Amino acid sequence: MELDGTATLDRLRLLWLAFFAAVCVYVAVPWLVIGEHLDTAATATPPLVSGLHVGAIGAAVASFLVRRSYTGQLIDGVQRGTPPPALWGRLFVACIVTWAVTEAVALIGVAIALVTRNPYDAIPFAGAALFLLHMHRVNTWPVAQIAAAAEPPA
Repeated sequence: MELDGTATLDRLRLLWLAFFAAVCVYVAVPWLVIGEHLDTAATATPPLVSGLHVGAIGAAVASFLVRRSYTGQLIDGVQRGTPPPALWGRLFVACIVTWAVTEAVALIGVAIALVTRNPYDAIPFAGAALFLLHMHRVNTWPVAQIAAAAEPPA
C-alpha cells in the first residue's frame, strides 16, 4: 500500500488522537479496578515502585531518542532522494513507534497505581504522557521537507 502525503497525514492525525484518548482512558482504569476507596492494607513495595518510576523516566527519554533517530533518517532520506512513498511510510512508522514509547509512560503509571492500590498515582504519569504526545504531534515532524521532496520539479 503506497501512501501519499495527504492520506498519511490524515491517518497519523487520527492515530495521534487515538493515542491521546487511550492515555485519558488509562486514568480511569485504576478507579475501575481498585475502586474509590484506597486500600490501606496494600503491601509496601518501594523497590518495585522505584523501578517503575525509573522505567517511566526511561520511556520519556526514549521517546525523544527514538524521535531524534527517526527524524535523522527521514532528513537523510530526503537529501538522498528517496522516493516520496517510502518517506511517507517511514514517517508513519516513526510516529507510531514514538507514540507507543510515549504511551508506555501512562501504562507504567497505571501499573504503579495498581501496585500501590492508589488510583491517584496514575494521574501524573498520564499528564506526562499527554504532554509528551503533544510534543510529538504530527506537525512537529519534518512533514514540510517530505512534502517538498514529493512535489515534482518545476
